[in-house]
Amino acid sequence: MLYTCKVSMAKCKYCGETISRLDKEVCPFCGGRKPLLDNEYQTEDMTKALDSLKEEDRPKAKSKIIAAILAFLLGIFGVNSYYLGRYKLGLIVLGISALSIGGVGTIFFFTFLHNAFAYLIPLFVMEALMIAVGISYLVRADITDANGEFLK
Repeated sequence: MLYTCKVSMAKCKYCGETISRLDKEVCPFCGGRKPLLDNEYQTEDMTKALDSLKEEDRPKAKSKIIAAILAFLLGIFGVNSYYLGRYKLGLIVLGISALSIGGVGTIFFFTFLHNAFAYLIPLFVMEALMIAVGISYLVRADITDANGEFLK
């Protein structure tokens, strides 16, 4: 929600530029003497000056549902983190997935499971973790994206 603040700003009676009430002796723009009109101050919206981003330039809030679906389906690749703009976390998730599936799967393969199912055990564990992350996206209200916007 954008809050606006109304501040009383004066206009120069010679050039019409917005000036501060402190500039009551000389206008800083045109140099006119006594630029303020008596009791003629205009109210101006200061958020126009303070907020340089236009509404269409602001980052859009990400969807909880899309983030959850990405976590369910492609979470082991970190795609849900990429969607939220957290690229480093996405790379970390991808690395952990690769190391756990490749490393733990290889250990299982050479120790007691001598077939391809050894790689499916860590895959299912990682997928279960990503399903839990997707459910947390749907349930929690305090999840934000990389811009600090709450998921809608």
